[in-house]
Amino acid sequence: MKSILLNILPISLIILTVFSVQQWLKIPVSSTFIVWGLDFFILYIILRFIQQAPHSIQRTIQRYDLYIINIFMIWTLFNCIRGGIIADNYWEWKQLITGMLTLSLPLFIFIFSIPVILNITLYYWFKFALIIFVCLLPFLGTQAYHFYLGPLFLVGCFIPLLPSKWKIVITGLLVVMIVINLGARSQVLKALMVLFVALGVYYKRFFSIKIFHIILWSCYLIPIILLFLGISGKFNIFEDLASHKGKYTESKVVGGKIVEEDLSADTRTFIYKEVITSAIKHNYVIWGRTPARGNDSMAFGKYTADELKTGKYERHLNEVCHPNVFTWLGLIGVVLYTLIYLRSSYLAVYKSKNIYMKFLGCFIAFRWAYGWVEDFNRFDIMNISLWMMIAMGISISFRNMTNVKFRRWIKNIFITGNEIKTYRFLNKKLDYADRNNF
Repeated sequence: MKSILLNILPISLIILTVFSVQQWLKIPVSSTFIVWGLDFFILYIILRFIQQAPHSIQRTIQRYDLYIINIFMIWTLFNCIRGGIIADNYWEWKQLITGMLTLSLPLFIFIFSIPVILNITLYYWFKFALIIFVCLLPFLGTQAYHFYLGPLFLVGCFIPLLPSKWKIVITGLLVVMIVINLGARSQVLKALMVLFVALGVYYKRFFSIKIFHIILWSCYLIPIILLFLGISGKFNIFEDLASHKGKYTESKVVGGKIVEEDLSADTRTFIYKEVITSAIKHNYVIWGRTPARGNDSMAFGKYTADELKTGKYERHLNEVCHPNVFTWLGLIGVVLYTLIYLRSSYLAVYKSKNIYMKFLGCFIAFRWAYGWVEDFNRFDIMNISLWMMIAMGISISFRNMTNVKFRRWIKNIFITGNEIKTYRFLNKKLDYADRNNF
């Protein structure tokens, strides 16, 4: 049964990959209820695996880390129940389901902490999802590539370890994401950071343990300092960047006309003001407002209040990751959410036997830091790919790999020759994996 479930999972994630960009596609591919059905089916696969293989999970994840993940999931469940009690219209029930799915992403840690399962998943994704991506290119907006190509951010960190053909393919795709639409700032910055990590892997002999430690803690401390300075009114990095208005622009065609887009525009300060003001006004700083509700918003609330006829000037979902978690789960939720990131990146940097996990740990820390700038909270392949990385950092199996074993694990994602037809075959192919887990 485990074998059947784990062969269905990669196929489900490939379908979800297409659904992840449907709002940017010029052709309809699905409906909200079909997407929800697939999302819940994927969660069912994970929960069934957790039920059937508890000893595998216990051997792969330390007890302390299990406690952190379980406490976060219990807190999420508690707030979802609260949300079900206070939701009083269709749109709040819809947001409750969307928020519940989004906040369930840490469950992927249980399944992707096992190397052979992640290897199977990535093998099928790179075999089929990239072909589908090429077919969708004429119908897909350029600002949405990173929502489809999430797994590239994981594997792209290790470009120097890949087979020659795949080095060219993945480097090319990352470069395309950077240059094709500079206005898609999140896409550009993430792709650039992946290339920087890959460059670091190539020149890994110049990286000492101290450098990894400095990068790791800088990613966690600098955002906290900047957040404190911004809230206190002493310094706002978003307003400082916006002071260069007009200096960083991109020309693009909109509606048949050439327009200039300001790449340094401040689109974040008002979000933080609305999120924090709303939490203080309604007294949910500690506990959160539940995933059924959003923060008060005069900038976007008119649509919710008038067009959707809720009568409430709220914005259910912002572009910034951590403020959304704060609105839904309060400070308690943000702290627990951060602990998962912190634990994963800390273990990867401090407790790994191979240098490649140390690079990945730094990238996980960067993604936490970037979550204060932009990172959509959605149940999609981009976010699932992030939780693949977090799972690797938490995984004892990944951290215990030597440099040689990790390189073999990466290369086996791109196995050629005989088709992999069964879970058992791939498990045998990856002879270095801890097969006792199965």
